[in-house]
Amino acid sequence: MGFLGYPHCMNLDVPSSKKSPRWRLLLIMELVVAVVWIVLKSIPNFVEQGWGGALDLLFLVAGIGVTLSWIICFSRLQWKQRVIGIGLIILPAALVKIDGHTGSFFPQLSWRWSNQSATEMPDLVGVMAQEGEAIQTTGPAYFPRLLGQNMNNRVTGELLPDGWERKVPEELWRIEMGEGWSAFAVAGKFAYTMDQRGSTETTICFELLTGYAVWTHSEEVRFEESMGGDGPRSTPTVANGRVYSLGATGLLNCLDARTGSLIWGKNILKETNQSVPKWAKSCSPLVVDEKVILTLGSKAEKSLGAFSVDTGELVWRSGDYPSSYASPVVATLAGKRQIVAIQQKAVAGFEIKTGKELWSFPIGNPQSNCASPLVVGDTVITSSGYGYGTHRIQIKKGETGFEATELWHSLKLKAKFADMVVKDGFLYGLNDGRMTCLNLENGKSAWRGGNYGHGQILGVGEHMIVQGEQGDISVLELNPNEEEVVMDFDALDHRTWNHPVLAGRILLVRNDREAVAFQY
Repeated sequence: MGFLGYPHCMNLDVPSSKKSPRWRLLLIMELVVAVVWIVLKSIPNFVEQGWGGALDLLFLVAGIGVTLSWIICFSRLQWKQRVIGIGLIILPAALVKIDGHTGSFFPQLSWRWSNQSATEMPDLVGVMAQEGEAIQTTGPAYFPRLLGQNMNNRVTGELLPDGWERKVPEELWRIEMGEGWSAFAVAGKFAYTMDQRGSTETTICFELLTGYAVWTHSEEVRFEESMGGDGPRSTPTVANGRVYSLGATGLLNCLDARTGSLIWGKNILKETNQSVPKWAKSCSPLVVDEKVILTLGSKAEKSLGAFSVDTGELVWRSGDYPSSYASPVVATLAGKRQIVAIQQKAVAGFEIKTGKELWSFPIGNPQSNCASPLVVGDTVITSSGYGYGTHRIQIKKGETGFEATELWHSLKLKAKFADMVVKDGFLYGLNDGRMTCLNLENGKSAWRGGNYGHGQILGVGEHMIVQGEQGDISVLELNPNEEEVVMDFDALDHRTWNHPVLAGRILLVRNDREAVAFQY
């Protein structure tokens, strides 16, 4: 057997220079690979289970392998030409490196000389708030937690100038960031986030208008994971002059929002005998009624916890499923103010004071629920990737307690990472990366738009800001009739899973390389 198993692969009896290259054979071989790829991509199960990128990678490798086999064994090229051809194929591999994977499992490729994540602590040149100065969190100029003040992934945009959606905003500052998928929380004159700098997990306060670092809080801990990336995933929450930040391995800190000094801190997973989930802790703290509410670890035992805002003491635990990667929210359903949390396999409502489970609904997904529950009226909307889709669940008060009934289930929207937006009876989200609009009444598809990858979206008045997975920003009209892209511009140039934030007229975006502030 010859090279690659072909008996005649190294047959040099007939000089290759006396026969013309077999270009048609190469075309046929590559065409066969392409046809097989197209056929498999047309099978819904492959793409809807979230493996589209892995399939693309498999056939990219197959296409390269076919080309190399043709050059070496079948091309009839002179050997000098073959060596040059092989070099032209191999050379790009020497110039790029793999920086994790996209949300569809395709390798994230970067030039070897491209910007890297920051590893050193930033210089503290920002101005600290005056002692006694209130760190404001309410009003249209602030965005104090993941998903905004109302936890619905929307802002009014009332401070934006007329026609903002058609203008490229002014870049105020651009700074290096460490690894991680934390977004910004904006309160007062400051923006708070988390990242990984070498062996140190940090919570950082920046001046909102300058990007100057005001203070940092560091923990000597590092979470690493090749597929999902390294560093923290959670977004800090600012409440009552304090910053609550949750690290990738379960370190919960309560910090003074003005100075960054530690008020209390603990490892919530160790205290509750829970373990770090495969993709790390990513839920953002929910501060409500003097409690910090968090999902816990991967064990299916009391996986939702409430801790005292003043001391960090455990107040209660509840829930019967392993925790998800989504963040809990507070909402009023069927007249009862409660916590709504999506875990693995179920979404449920819990009493704030005691943690008592009020209702539960199975969603069938044992995998990575990442999008937070979205509450509309007395209904809860959940969405998951990996082929599971979107549920709308009605919550009613019955004679013996609360009842949860499914209104509809749709496979037309599978929000793997991205949180969704509701406007005027329609639901907008990224269906495995493709923008999709559903009728909220019946779950039927209104339209299917462009592919933005596994990025994030934020509702802004009559529009939405879409942060593409590779860092570009698009502004779309919230239009139930068709996808209408108003404008787009470049912001970042690497994998971006962090939520965009709009605080008044300031748009903040970041990834695991850098952060940028724009002003409208």
